[in-house]
Amino acid sequence: QIEKKNWYYRLTRLNMSHRPRIDPSQYARDKAEKIERARLKREAIKRARAAQMGETSEEGKDEGGEEGKSDHHSSPVPPPPSTPPPQHIIEKRKGNTPTNKSRSLGGSSQGHFGGGGGHSRSDIAPLTQFLRGPLHPEGLEFDPASFEKRKDGSRIQKGSSEDSDRPSTCIAVNPTQSECVVGSADHASYTFSTRNASPLRRLYSRTAGHSDWVSACTYLCDNRILTGGMDGKVCLWRRGGSDCTDLFGEQGSVSVLKSLSDDTPLAASAGYDGSIIVWNCQSVSVIPTKITNKRKQLPPLTAFNHNSSLLALSGSNNGLVSLWDLNSGVCTRAAAGKHLSQIQHCLPDTFDPSTFYTAAVDGKVGLWDTRGPLGSATGNEIGATLSTTPFTDSVRAGAAPISGLCDVDDYTLLVSGGTEVALLDKRKNLAVAGTLRGQNSPIASLCVGGGGRVSFSGAVDGMVVAHDLRRMEPIYGMGANKKSSAFLATTEDRLIVTGDDGHALVYDFD
Repeated sequence: QIEKKNWYYRLTRLNMSHRPRIDPSQYARDKAEKIERARLKREAIKRARAAQMGETSEEGKDEGGEEGKSDHHSSPVPPPPSTPPPQHIIEKRKGNTPTNKSRSLGGSSQGHFGGGGGHSRSDIAPLTQFLRGPLHPEGLEFDPASFEKRKDGSRIQKGSSEDSDRPSTCIAVNPTQSECVVGSADHASYTFSTRNASPLRRLYSRTAGHSDWVSACTYLCDNRILTGGMDGKVCLWRRGGSDCTDLFGEQGSVSVLKSLSDDTPLAASAGYDGSIIVWNCQSVSVIPTKITNKRKQLPPLTAFNHNSSLLALSGSNNGLVSLWDLNSGVCTRAAAGKHLSQIQHCLPDTFDPSTFYTAAVDGKVGLWDTRGPLGSATGNEIGATLSTTPFTDSVRAGAAPISGLCDVDDYTLLVSGGTEVALLDKRKNLAVAGTLRGQNSPIASLCVGGGGRVSFSGAVDGMVVAHDLRRMEPIYGMGANKKSSAFLATTEDRLIVTGDDGHALVYDFD
C-alpha cells in the first residue's frame, strides 16, 4: 500500500476481504490524547502568565513604598506541570464504565452540548458513544439466508459465511425502534431485531407477498408493515405473522411508501403512473383515494415526502416537481426547470412546514417555498424557488450527482455527492458552509445520528465513515458491506447498514 499522510490510510488498511477493517477506539484514544495535551499546554500558559502578572504587581507595590513588607505573605505560584498526559483518556467499555471523569471528545466533562446540568449522564451516553465509535466494530450481522427452509418445513439458522446473491432495495425502522425491515430483490422482505440482529420474520410465501422486487417499505403507527413492489401491489402484513392483505391501486410499480400519521394507520404510495394513493389501513374495506394531475398525466414519480400538515411534494424522473394536498386529495401545482434529470430525494424542512428540498442526479439541490406559485419568484420572497450545485465532478467536467439529503437542524442541510459531504446554510440561500472528506469511493447513502451531531456516509465499496459535524472532521470508519452500502438508518443508539450484498449490520452505540 502507498503510505499517505491522510487520516483514511492511518485509519484502515483498505482490506475489503474481512471484517472489521479498523479499530475505532484506537483512533478515538489518539484524538482524545491530543486534545488533552493541548488542554494541559493551555493551562500551563495561563499559570505562567498569572505568575508573571503576580510578580509585576508585587514590584509595583514595592516601588510604592511597601518595601518593608515581607515576602512570606504572598502564596507561591505552582510551576507548570511537566508530566505527560494520561495514557488512556478514553477507555473501551466492556460491561463497565470508567470511575474517573476523564475529559471526553466533546471538550467538556459536563456534556457535548456545553453547560452543566442540562443533560444527565444517561442522556449524553449514546451521544458520547456515537463520537467514540461502536462497542463492536465488526457489527452484529443479519443474513437473509438464516431463513433457509428444510425439507420438513422447519427453518434453520445458517452461518454468516453464506452470502445472499440479491441486493437490498429499501429499509425502515418501526416506531419503537426495536425492529427493522429490509426489502430485497428476491421478492421478500426480512425483519430482524435492532438489539442483536436476530432474525424475526420472512415476509414471503407461496400465497402471500410480491411477485417482483420489493421497492418500498414502511411501518404504520400500530407496528404493521406495508410493502410495495415493482409488481404494482401493496401488501399489508399482519403483526407477528407472515400473512398479508393485498392492496391494489392501479398505479403501476410502487416507488415510494410513506406513513402519514403517528396515531392513525394512514399511508401514501407514489407510483410510476404519476399518481399518489392514500391508503386507510384501519379497515381494508375502505376504498383508497387516488390523486392524479387533472390537467395532464405526470411522468413516473421517483421521490415523495410530506410535512406534518399532509402537504406533500413529489419529484419525477424528468425533473418535474408537483405539490399535493393529501387532505383534499388534489394535485395543486407543478413546476419544472430547476432540475434537468431524475429527482432522487425530497425532504420537508423540519422547522418550516412550508419549505421543501429536492436533490437530483443533475447535481442540484432545490429549495421550494410552497406558499406561492412554484418557480415564480427568486431570492427570499414568498414562494421562492432556488437551486444550487454544491459539488463538481472533475472527471465528467460537470456537477456530481446528489446521493444523499438530510436535515440536520433549523439552519443546516446535509448533502452528499461524489466522495464528499457538504453542509449547506439555509440562511444564505443554501451556500456551502463546509465540506467533509474521507471517502475514497462515491457515496451511496447518508444519514445523521447522535442527536444531529454525527453524520454517516456509506460508499459503493462498503465503507461507512462517521464525521463530527461540529468539528468538521472524520472520527472513525467501518468496513460494513462487501459491496455498496446503499441504505443507512439510525435510532437513538444504533446504526443499521445494508446494501448490495443483501446482508444487514447493526452497530451498537450504547
